Amino acid sequence: MRLTPLWIVLILTAAPAAAQTDREHGGGRNVPSLRALRIEGGFDLRLDGLLDEPAWQDADRVNGFRQREPREGEPATEDTEVRVLYDGEYLYIGVRAFDSEPGRIVGRRLERDSPLGIARFGPSGGDDAIEIILDTFHDGRNAYYFATNPQGVLVDGLITDESHNADLNWDAVWDVRARVTPEGWSAEFQIPLRSIRFPARDGEQTWGFNVQRAVMRKNEQSLWTAWSRDNEGLTRVSRAGELTGLESLPGGLDMYVKPYVLGEAGRDYVEQPDGDVALDGAVGLDAKLGFASGLVLDLTVNTDFAQVEADDEQIDLTRFRLFFPEKREFFLENAGIFQFGTEGFGHHAPDIILFFSRRIGLAEGQTVPMLAGGRLTGRAGRQTIGFLNVVTGEEESLGAPLTNFAVGRVKRDVGQRSYVGAIITSRLEEGGAHNLAGGVDWNLWLSNGLALEGFYARSSDSNPGADDYSWRATLDYTSDLLGWRAEHLEIGPEMSPGIGFIRRHDVATTSGSIRVTPRPPIGGLRKIDIRTEAEYVASVSTRGVQDRRWELNVSPELNSGDEARLSLDYQFQRLDTIFDLTEDIVVPAGDYEDWNFRGSLSTSRARSVSGGINGGGGGFWDGKRWFIGGDLAFDSPHFGFELSYEHNDVDVPGGAFKTELVRGRLKLAANTRLFGNALVQYNSQSRAFSANLRINWIHRPGSDLFIVFNERREVFGSSWNPESRAFIVKLTYLIWF
Repeated sequence: MRLTPLWIVLILTAAPAAAQTDREHGGGRNVPSLRALRIEGGFDLRLDGLLDEPAWQDADRVNGFRQREPREGEPATEDTEVRVLYDGEYLYIGVRAFDSEPGRIVGRRLERDSPLGIARFGPSGGDDAIEIILDTFHDGRNAYYFATNPQGVLVDGLITDESHNADLNWDAVWDVRARVTPEGWSAEFQIPLRSIRFPARDGEQTWGFNVQRAVMRKNEQSLWTAWSRDNEGLTRVSRAGELTGLESLPGGLDMYVKPYVLGEAGRDYVEQPDGDVALDGAVGLDAKLGFASGLVLDLTVNTDFAQVEADDEQIDLTRFRLFFPEKREFFLENAGIFQFGTEGFGHHAPDIILFFSRRIGLAEGQTVPMLAGGRLTGRAGRQTIGFLNVVTGEEESLGAPLTNFAVGRVKRDVGQRSYVGAIITSRLEEGGAHNLAGGVDWNLWLSNGLALEGFYARSSDSNPGADDYSWRATLDYTSDLLGWRAEHLEIGPEMSPGIGFIRRHDVATTSGSIRVTPRPPIGGLRKIDIRTEAEYVASVSTRGVQDRRWELNVSPELNSGDEARLSLDYQFQRLDTIFDLTEDIVVPAGDYEDWNFRGSLSTSRARSVSGGINGGGGGFWDGKRWFIGGDLAFDSPHFGFELSYEHNDVDVPGGAFKTELVRGRLKLAANTRLFGNALVQYNSQSRAFSANLRINWIHRPGSDLFIVFNERREVFGSSWNPESRAFIVKLTYLIWF
């Protein structure tokens, strides 16, 4: 088999690597700045969260944070001070978070990469937080993200092209300590300079820099700069302040290797019902090589994902494919660079993505061995680039041949915030079967809140009939008060990216939405989100209507963080062929019209006990469907749990049935370096019970010991028949050169 990665093709499209020049600030904006203080070698700084060494007193400081929530632009109700030190090895960031009621400070998370603070999109973390971004190339687009809470939890991630939320799948070697004091709380960040990339440049450097603080009991969010609700915030990197005074920073290559050793005892009760427990072991290696230019090369040999949490179970009541998000570390890091297509929300599948990493190393939900892989990502001049090449082994039982997967991605900066990009993917199997897919995409900011985005893509395959196209064009406007979106998407009937995901073929979808978010002066009420959406789906090949949908949502939010949501929707669906709703119930071809309503209530995660309830129902394939669900969570520093339940009661002409989904998570933590969790699930639709127990000990920075137990059972009435069971121990050890 001849392996043909596509790196050369895409390297030719990129400009020569060069250090990114400092961005220009338009509109005459007065950019706030903080000067870092260089400390001499041998300086004795105790990482204890107290900031009591003399150098902290000598350093420049910034304060005067302003609120983004709840009172935009007003001074923060609690003062925050930030100082920065550095030497030849580390960047130190010290923060004093003053608090008039230190006894009410909220800090319950200890597990690494726990969500913190107040998220504009996605779940709120529930803890008081200090969040920091470092735009080391000062490009106004991309940044490193570091955060902690009063417990000193380690949270880190990447912001790519000013994404709404930081991608927490990037993990660096760094440290932080926090301490609650009579004046509030304070934190000391210690970030090795070799853990982050920055330009190889003589003289002084200037980085983009911003800090955000969350006071959860007040549901308050304040920032040093970029505090406006209209298209600003911490992830709006182009509106950050500046960190100056950085001189003689170390450059050159940075490399580490992380070998692992693994032992496993397990049994497959389906394949070998009378077999004994099988013992197995493995060794492998991950390596990282960082270049001063901003590029990072990751290599992996005999890759193993034994420590990965099990997939969340889902109830399937649709005729479309389920979507399970990626959870494997190698593919999650820098995944934003490779994003091409549409976005999904929660478990709602994206309509199309050209690169879906779960197509690599997995077949029919089972593991296919990953023999080796490499990934080159980062910045080169005004380009963001990403190259990925992975070889997976043969697995006869799953019909998976020896296969090479290759992906190349490049995005070119245009102006201050826009970009144009291209991607190409290749899947080449032993024996000659191959698939190619590629496309171009763009994100053009026409004004502060108005963006034009879209893509055009094609695929081709060695099998006949897989050569087709897809394209999308979207006009999106967002401000705090008003938002609207207009979009058209087409996916051809034969579009088939070999390393991608398509939810539904042969569709031409025209959709739009309008949102109004007033903030009426009513005591206790923060805002009301009113949104209406409409969608029209036709067949690309026949242009006949397939679906029509309209939805209205009203969601008030209180100052406490508690929320409610009411929605009403209408849907017309045309089935050209039958589909199996369950093993015993078939939905005939025909036209179906339904009205549905739903409602939900949820409480703020700032409380130690929080939860929510949701329910609704209406028409469903000429019948009825009613559902109810809820969740309950308890958080404390060393113990926590989450329970969720979902029930569906369906009655259609072909029959009636009920489904239940129960999920429980238990979290235990001794400190920020030793923690464990258990995920237990029961899905009545698939008749599956599963348990995933994991213990993680960070025995030294970047090095872990994992202890994992997995079990899956098939449930028939009172019989719980075992399907598989495994006990795994995995040790990693990082060696830094």
